[in-house]
Amino acid sequence: MRQGNDHVLTLDLSGLPDNQASPLLFATAQRLGLGQCIQVQIDRDPHTLLRAVSFQLREAISWSVQGAEEHWQAEIRPRVEAEARDVVDLLTWDHYRLDRQFADVLAAANANRVQEAQEIFSDYWIGLRRHVHMENHILGPVLGGGEKKGPLADMLFEHQSLIDQSRIVEETFQEQDYAMLPAICAVLSGSLAKHENREENTLFPIWQAANNQDKLRAQEFLQETKELLAGKQDHRVREFFPD
Repeated sequence: MRQGNDHVLTLDLSGLPDNQASPLLFATAQRLGLGQCIQVQIDRDPHTLLRAVSFQLREAISWSVQGAEEHWQAEIRPRVEAEARDVVDLLTWDHYRLDRQFADVLAAANANRVQEAQEIFSDYWIGLRRHVHMENHILGPVLGGGEKKGPLADMLFEHQSLIDQSRIVEETFQEQDYAMLPAICAVLSGSLAKHENREENTLFPIWQAANNQDKLRAQEFLQETKELLAGKQDHRVREFFPD
């Protein structure tokens, strides 16, 4: 796999049978972020392979294909980029992406693949901060949900806990104290999954109702969230959550 620039990943699957190509494509596609795409090169019609990977990813990707005979190209993007109904839809998809991404960090740590775990964690870490910044500082103050007591207050508290736990993982990598890495990652993985479930079932319905009362505001929030999750406000994100 080659990274041509910040947003395009090139994946050459030519010569690989489906039982090797499928897990490689799945592992790449499940870490796909907003504003990113995967350009796949393959020596056969990739539609069957793409449908199988899409099913594994809960239909989270969309693609276009061109080619013939032994020369095919496919471009894969997050489905939600084109089809998100509102900002809550977008954030729910990003929950899934962050959760799967950190599950990969944990799996790599358990297998003692430290370099791989650190590379995946680096993407997760900036992605988490983008997500938290959007919810804490842009959506929360406008859409509400109980800042002093209620689902929003719970979310703010849990966000800080996730940031703190993630910093411990980051420090573990920096200090190369790998013996404790699997245990620390396991704790954070559980915290992340529980938080996402609570947020989606308590706060998100409140936000969805408040957001969609104003159609213009809803579209503005949707576009701003797409841009933020794609990295266009990283200077602001790092002001609140430094490296």
